[in-house]
Amino acid sequence: METVTLNGITYEVHDTPPEGFIPCRDAASPSGRHTLYSNGVPRYLFDGPGGRGRINPAHRWALVKKNE
Repeated sequence: METVTLNGITYEVHDTPPEGFIPCRDAASPSGRHTLYSNGVPRYLFDGPGGRGRINPAHRWALVKKNE
């Protein structure tokens, strides 16, 4: 599996959508040649003191190459 880091976020790069991943409707792909997918796990957990958010380690992004 290939990975790429853009703006401090690591993305997996795939030819086809990984099993269990869904197209992300809330964020734009950082690359015009790819579609952004997410594993559906919330990006943030709000369980810290005072409800402060932290990044969920189970969340994963995937970039899937667009067919041209």
